[in-house]
Amino acid sequence: MADTLTKEEGALADEEVPEPEAVDDTIKQTEVAEEAGDDSSAGKPFIVYYNALSRVVMAAFLIAAGSYAIPDVWLNSPSKDFQNCAIFFIIGTGLFLICTLIDFKSTIGNGLIAMVNSSLYVFGAAALEAGSIAFYPGVMDNVTCNGIKPCALGQYLYVAGTLVICFALLWDIARLLRSGNVIPYPFIIALFSALVGAVNFNYGANFLMPQYLTTYDQVQKGGLFFVVGGCCFMIHALAVCKAYLF
Repeated sequence: MADTLTKEEGALADEEVPEPEAVDDTIKQTEVAEEAGDDSSAGKPFIVYYNALSRVVMAAFLIAAGSYAIPDVWLNSPSKDFQNCAIFFIIGTGLFLICTLIDFKSTIGNGLIAMVNSSLYVFGAAALEAGSIAFYPGVMDNVTCNGIKPCALGQYLYVAGTLVICFALLWDIARLLRSGNVIPYPFIIALFSALVGAVNFNYGANFLMPQYLTTYDQVQKGGLFFVVGGCCFMIHALAVCKAYLF
């Protein structure tokens, strides 16, 4: 989820390594304002507030979704809990997809590397959104995959989407380290918390594969991984707010 850093990365994505000067939050926020056509003295553009604060809402929905995946937490019927889980995942990953599209737009004109890196987040987020829709009870009930019915398309899309996001995050980290700039701590926290969150979501999806759904323990593990991942995304969201808004 380090797509939040694409605005900073635009300056780091060119083939030439930037000058070794400190990169602080004020410089980054000024660059964002200039891209939006606003003077920084006139305040940050609305899109900056939306892109940062919507991540907090996104993380809250993902944490709630993970909690509904854990048996007995909400004491509803399993089908009702999983229905609520899917709804919250659809909303949370939908917000994430919108943020990645905003970030991709900001990389246009900043070099091919920045655009390709940002597009990976878009593809990863789209896979998560499609997977969340596939999670909804009844969507895949009559579809068979590899002889298994219902098809575990949602789980497969989550595994693929989180792997793409992990690759994009590691690429981001490598590019930022290679730049030689002093990286402010909110950006470091945002990158690594997103990476840990994506890894937890990958494990959560794997534990919810059909072959494991027959045991209470495996389903509980899957839900817990989603909750932990959601908490990591909340840390990521707060770090992004710190970097852009404060």
